[in-house]
Amino acid sequence: MSAWWWVLIWAVLVLAALGGLAMIGLSLWRRVKLLLRELSAASDRFAEISAKLEVAAQRPEPEQPAVFSDPSELRQERFRAHRSGKPVARPVSGSAGQSGYRVR
Repeated sequence: MSAWWWVLIWAVLVLAALGGLAMIGLSLWRRVKLLLRELSAASDRFAEISAKLEVAAQRPEPEQPAVFSDPSELRQERFRAHRSGKPVARPVSGSAGQSGYRVR
């Protein structure tokens, strides 16, 4: 075998290696593009959820149940609310699974 055969064999091997690297690089580039697209969508969803959480955090917290409150204080509070014209939350008869108050 002459030296040209060895040069030809190594040239084919180098070209095959470069072709393989090009294929791997192209596949990696496509995956990176897909990853960036998904990250962008996740960022948009996160911003939407964050805005909803901020709105939910601004809502007033529900009042504590009046089970352990002093009955005379509750009567005075109800009397003041009635005189000012505010709606009054009153107990509703129903099953235990339902909300126990209705605004009149």
